[in-house]
Amino acid sequence: MKHPVALPARILWNGFFWTHERATWQYDVMVIAILAFVWLTPPEWLGDPTATGSGPIGWILRFLR
Repeated sequence: MKHPVALPARILWNGFFWTHERATWQYDVMVIAILAFVWLTPPEWLGDPTATGSGPIGWILRFLR
């Protein structure tokens, strides 16, 4: 009898090995997550010495103050 795989492990497996077909909601969520990371991550988090400013999150926080 096979052991059922826990949901978090299954999510990580499918995320790392990208098992979803295009035009599915899972594929769309993965693409949105990747784009959000690329566009919204502050440069300080990545230690980028050539980046200046606080990034989009900093702009939004300054605008809301």
